[in-house]
Amino acid sequence: MKRDMDLIRRIAFATEALENRQTLDALDGVDPATFAQHVVWMKEAGLIEAVISEYMGTEDSLVMVQRLTWQGCDFLDAARDEGLWSKAKATIIKPSASFTFGVLKDWLASEIRQGLPTLGG
Repeated sequence: MKRDMDLIRRIAFATEALENRQTLDALDGVDPATFAQHVVWMKEAGLIEAVISEYMGTEDSLVMVQRLTWQGCDFLDAARDEGLWSKAKATIIKPSASFTFGVLKDWLASEIRQGLPTLGG
């Protein structure tokens, strides 16, 4: 299975919308195994806190996303703007391009910095 950055972004938005003590264990229209694998990857990347229960000898996993981490909040803030996300997809996340998550985060942060008004002008 390949990482789907749009799905990661959707999971981050859904996690941000959770009320206190709520958890996220699925998304409408997303295969449960695909959702679970992306939650595992997001936890490994430090974007979310989640409980993951894997069953021995099967592909079935139960996952419960609890919250975004500080790093997850930073990623979501950087990926929030639809125009910037579309530009990132065209520039960094092209299907034929190789990239790392760190490159994507750095690129988003750089684009945001370039768009900020200068201070003391």
